[in-house]
Amino acid sequence: MSLATRAVYPTQPGPLRQHLDRLLADADDAGAAPPDDLVALVVPDSNRASGGAASAAAYARLRGADLDTVVLISPSHTGAFGRLSICKTEQYHTPLGPVPINDHLRNELCDEDDDIYLDDTGHYHTEGADVQLPFLQMVLDEGFSAVPIVMGEESPAYCRELGAAVGEVMYAKQAVVVGSCDVLSGGAEALGRLRTAIEAFNESELMHLLGSETVQVEGMGALVTTLIAAQRRGATRAEVLALEPPSDDAPGVLACALWRA
Repeated sequence: MSLATRAVYPTQPGPLRQHLDRLLADADDAGAAPPDDLVALVVPDSNRASGGAASAAAYARLRGADLDTVVLISPSHTGAFGRLSICKTEQYHTPLGPVPINDHLRNELCDEDDDIYLDDTGHYHTEGADVQLPFLQMVLDEGFSAVPIVMGEESPAYCRELGAAVGEVMYAKQAVVVGSCDVLSGGAEALGRLRTAIEAFNESELMHLLGSETVQVEGMGALVTTLIAAQRRGATRAEVLALEPPSDDAPGVLACALWRA
C-alpha cells in the first residue's frame, strides 16, 4: 500500500487546520450557485486523506453561507443495529474545538419518526462526523450547530423515513444536510449510470444500482437519504463534483452538491 493512500487526516489542531486550508484553497467553486441556495452535500466518509480534494470541492460551495445547523448522515462502522441514532452528547469534539449539538432539532427528529433514537451507538469513530465537522469548522462562521446521525439500518424504507423526517424538520431553516459515503466498487459504465441517477434525482434507478450492487457504496443509505431530504427541501439541481473508482488500496470517492432553484 502506498504512503499516499495510507495517509489519514492529521489529528493535531495545527497540522489539521493547515491541511484543510490547503485543500480548500485549491478547491474550484467557480460558477457555483449562491451558497444560501445549497441544501445538501454528499462527501467521502473515510478519513483517508486521498478523499480530501473531493470533500473540499463540495465544502468550498458553503463559503459565505449563512447557516445555523448542519445535519450529518453517516453509515455505521460497527455493523447494523436496526435503528437511526443521534448522539446524546451536548458537544461533538474535534481537534479544531467543540461543535454544539442542536438539541431542539434532534428532539424534533426523534418526535418525527419512531425509528430515530438518542443513542451513541455508531458514533465517535475516525470516519463520518469526525471527518466532516473539521471541514465545516473551516468554512462556516463560529456558532453553527450539528446533528450527527448514524444509520444502523439502510433499507429503502429507512432511507425514505429518515429523508422525509430530515426534510420536514429542516424545511425553511438555515440548514444543510451532509451525507457521507465511499465507493467500494463499480466499473466506468456503472459509475456513469450512478452519476446520471444522482443528477436526475432518479431515486428508483439509484436504489436499483446500489441494491443490486452494480455499484457498491459504503454509506448507500446516507447517499439515498440525503437526496430524498434535499428534494423535500426544494432541491431541483444536483451536480456530481467528483466520482472516482476505488484503487487496490483506497476507496473511491463521490462528492456532489444539491441546490434549490
